[in-house]
Amino acid sequence: MEEKYYRNEYKHSISQETRITLHSRLKKFLPMDVHSQGKSYLIKNLYFDTLYDDALNEKLNGDPYREKFRIRCYNNDYNYIRLEKKVKEIRKGYKLSTKLAKKDIQKILLGDIEFLKDKDDSLQKEFYVKMKTKVLLPKIIIQYQREAYTFRPGNTRITLDYNIRCSINPTDFFNDTLSYLEIEPHKCVLEVKFDHFLPEIIRDLIQVNETTSTANSKYASGRLFTLNA
Repeated sequence: MEEKYYRNEYKHSISQETRITLHSRLKKFLPMDVHSQGKSYLIKNLYFDTLYDDALNEKLNGDPYREKFRIRCYNNDYNYIRLEKKVKEIRKGYKLSTKLAKKDIQKILLGDIEFLKDKDDSLQKEFYVKMKTKVLLPKIIIQYQREAYTFRPGNTRITLDYNIRCSINPTDFFNDTLSYLEIEPHKCVLEVKFDHFLPEIIRDLIQVNETTSTANSKYASGRLFTLNA
């Protein structure tokens, strides 16, 4: 499991046109991250929540402490899948993650979780305890394309997420032909993450006329979209 460290995170809702503008600007000055290999990549997340949607309601209510669990893979590569716990504490947050095998996730999706309690990994054990005590259930799949840029000062990372889609068939996580619903097809999400300070050059690069700060996570947006559909 990765070590815990706190990061600042700003999110903005932007249009496709603004994303294209930022893409053209950022690629001239910043390298793309290791996942990109010079292009965008696909992220697929499977989110878990309690029977009464505690994580969703905590987000909507703006609770100062929030946590949620998800399973994530890149470009539908099931040889590298992560179990992640995201925690938000007031204005900062951190993420813990650990590798999880495909066969283990298949068991979880079938409701077989007892094997997790015998794992040496502390995050997998915590996930087991939360599934037992809080009745965590797979709720939704969120899939999107990401462009990611890095800047060493401030350990800064800028991501442009678009083509954000969702599926309410979480047990079909490994189905690459699964049908998805588009969440606001003309909208994108700009995220800026950094440790202790945001470099001035990054402020200048991401400055555009049209940015709207947003507190909604992709998980919350997807759940609300499907609940209101």
